[in-house]
Amino acid sequence: MEQAASTKKRYFMLFILCLGATAIYFLPYLRWTYYDPLKEALGLTHTQFGVLTSAYGITSMIFYFPGGWLADRISARKLLTFAFAVTGLLGFYFGTYPSYTMCIIINLIWGLLATLTFWAALIKATRDLAGKDEQGKFFGLLEGGRGLTTVIISAAVLALFAKLGSGVVGLTVVINIFSAICVISAIMTWFLLEDSKIVQKENAVWEDIVKVIKMPAVWLLAIIVLTNYSVYLGSTYLTPYVTEIFGATVAISAALAIIRSYGLQLLGGPIGGFIADKVGSTTKVITWCYVLMAVTVGIFLVAPGNASLLYLLVVNMVAFGAAVFAMRGIYFASMEEVNIPVALTGSAVGFASMIGFTPDIYMNLLAGHLLDTFQGVAGYKALFGVMLLFVLVGLIASVLLLRLAKNKKNETVIKTSA
Repeated sequence: MEQAASTKKRYFMLFILCLGATAIYFLPYLRWTYYDPLKEALGLTHTQFGVLTSAYGITSMIFYFPGGWLADRISARKLLTFAFAVTGLLGFYFGTYPSYTMCIIINLIWGLLATLTFWAALIKATRDLAGKDEQGKFFGLLEGGRGLTTVIISAAVLALFAKLGSGVVGLTVVINIFSAICVISAIMTWFLLEDSKIVQKENAVWEDIVKVIKMPAVWLLAIIVLTNYSVYLGSTYLTPYVTEIFGATVAISAALAIIRSYGLQLLGGPIGGFIADKVGSTTKVITWCYVLMAVTVGIFLVAPGNASLLYLLVVNMVAFGAAVFAMRGIYFASMEEVNIPVALTGSAVGFASMIGFTPDIYMNLLAGHLLDTFQGVAGYKALFGVMLLFVLVGLIASVLLLRLAKNKKNETVIKTSA
């Protein structure tokens, strides 16, 4: 009975983390859905609006590694509670539409909170919630759960926004709802999430950094995150590809984008996690995902831009997206398999994320340059060629990580039998 209650509590806490993760990222990215009304309410130019985005991006990128180190010294419960609470309170203030200077400051703080106190703590909390044999399932459910809560809450809030007239009043309600979700998540996290059992406190900062940098598994994980994210960002250009080259309507293109961005996230992460736990190897499933990605990107590369082949393109896109999201849902679960110490989870995640999410800096610029330089279908073929190179690099890294995991497993067996 106690075990069943404990299991239910773990899953409920995972749901709270998914809920909070949705809100904590939605507030800085309100522009994705409410660009025009938010710009009007704040009285900003397009350039000023862009500055807010840059302010958030700069601080979030800088604090990935420090955030990982911090997550190894302060419990995830405290860090997540702080991140949710402060983000929510700042959200309520943002909903009063303060001055441009204050908006910049708010976005700087939001960026800091997202990576200094939230991201690595979220991954560490998920690792703690899962048992050793449930890492794939829990990380997969985290990815899928974030997608599910994003779709449901965003749709409900958007409907409310439209009902309130799609103006400033409705936008204020939207901001306050997401701010309230952050604060509620903070309260629930504080009372329901247990403190981490292992918190690394003794070592100096540089000792942890040196330890993490010396781990081949962390470098391979960073390469896997980087290549997966690069290919994911490249896949966003499938939306204009199907309209410009295959002649699909804007409505069909938008529907495919929704399926690719949300539908496959809902299914890919959890399915990848369950398969990883079933076969007993996250690294093996990551390698399989890369093989599927190589095949599907290869098809994108060689398939002619013919409207009659649109259905083939859709099937290929679904297979490709499933592989991307299945891997995205489980790559941090591989830390258990390659024996990255629990006490260094935060530092490992911070380092891998600092490197792994750098495609935000270069991938869209690279894709835009290729599409401008090589007109029409040639530009997209060039982009798919670059994506295939990233996939092949990631495949090599995954094979090396799989070999490392097997070696670690053999070492454990030898020590146990000795």
